[in-house]
Amino acid sequence: MKINLKCILYMFLFLGETSNAQFFSATKVYEKCVDAVVLISTPYGTGTGFFINEEGYIITNHHVIQNSQNRTLNAKSITVKTKNGLTYKVLSVDDTPDFQGLDIAILKINSKVANYLSLKFNEVLVGEDVVAIGHPNRDLWNQSKGIISKTTLEDKYLIQHDVATDEGNSGGPLINGKGQVVGVVTAYKRMFDNNGSVKIQETGKLATKTIWVKHVLEKRGIKYYQTALVIEGLSEYERQFYELQKDKDALSKDKESLRAEKEKLDNERNSLNQEKIDFEKRKQESWSIIERADLIRKEIDNSKENNDKKWNEVINREKEIEDKEKWIREKEVDINRKLTNRLALEFLLNPSYLYNQNFDDHYTNINSSVGLFLRFGFDRDYSGDIRASDRIGFVYGVQKLFRIKDNDFINGYYHDISFAIEFNDAFRIGIGKSFQNEINYFNYNDCNFAYIKFNTTGYPFSFGFNFSFYTDNNLQLKNYTIGLYSAISLTFLRL
Repeated sequence: MKINLKCILYMFLFLGETSNAQFFSATKVYEKCVDAVVLISTPYGTGTGFFINEEGYIITNHHVIQNSQNRTLNAKSITVKTKNGLTYKVLSVDDTPDFQGLDIAILKINSKVANYLSLKFNEVLVGEDVVAIGHPNRDLWNQSKGIISKTTLEDKYLIQHDVATDEGNSGGPLINGKGQVVGVVTAYKRMFDNNGSVKIQETGKLATKTIWVKHVLEKRGIKYYQTALVIEGLSEYERQFYELQKDKDALSKDKESLRAEKEKLDNERNSLNQEKIDFEKRKQESWSIIERADLIRKEIDNSKENNDKKWNEVINREKEIEDKEKWIREKEVDINRKLTNRLALEFLLNPSYLYNQNFDDHYTNINSSVGLFLRFGFDRDYSGDIRASDRIGFVYGVQKLFRIKDNDFINGYYHDISFAIEFNDAFRIGIGKSFQNEINYFNYNDCNFAYIKFNTTGYPFSFGFNFSFYTDNNLQLKNYTIGLYSAISLTFLRL
């Protein structure tokens, strides 16, 4: 496999030079994001929220939907209004009780929506420019701008910012220059002034970290997005990546235009062939017209000259089209190569049945693992899109045994690491070694294993079944497992 070292060098240079060179347009952020922000009204006040997918799911603060006794209101007491004036009733309320102390709630309306916000895929940085869109003191769909002040607080859920916010902003989004939500406006720090009175700390405005919002959504299986909404907020490297996408679209249009031009040339060629036939016919007739021989001969010569000139033009234009088609194919291959993710991180859950032949005993084996794979051997279709690939990598697993006869779990966890290779995203074989912490594996200190997996659905969400065999170095231990598995595979590192 050839790797263009020059391209890799340029990639790292762009990453190094543009990591801090962000373009921030508060106007563009407002234009792209404001329609996804909603006004939330209850009998006890108003607050802000925002859509996170097309299914009508809304993120807001828990305290926005509480009564005066700090109890969560039912869905019928909550109303959602969008910027275009539409009003919706809430179908369900999730106050996230499984995340103690997290001031986040999830609402659901009975309608599809066209506007929703993306969540930032990684941690926010101190000094990053952000805006808040909300309804401070019922000043509807107001935007204010500031920066992230601090990311590490005693409360693990929170970050600190200096964006101007007031009552009514609660539950609203903090948005970066790419149009991605980096936090949810939550509360204020309070302090004592020189007179001993309590006041709100000007620099002590707080927001819930987006990463905790993502944890809540992932636990509930609610879809969210992480793509940038504002191109003007991209780094230079990301802008170039976007331009590559536009180049690919433009190449497709050029290809279609060339196809139409080639069809037009074919029609001209047919017309010229017919002219040539007519020319030959007229040439034969000319011999019978003696009186006009000189005049007709001149006309024939002129027609032949024009015909030959047009014919040469057609040949030259055909060659130009062939050169352009070749250039387009080479450009498509180059773009597809640049847009290919080479590494894959896999998280897998594999419940299975285990039979120990040595003691004729039966177990349920709960096995989870994480693997890092290198993708190679790509199978592409005619347009250059990847249909499947081969993989090679290492897998680290942890398993817990449940003894069926005793109806109880065996103390301790068993760990293993293996080397695996996969063909065509479907068939995987692996070998590895199992090890424990002060626990023998069925009275054996050293254990080896091999397995086969069959993927039935493809990636990124895969399901299938596997068969494994465990033994010691002397092949005395004989354990057999068979079971189903489900996994998610995330690809990264585009080369």
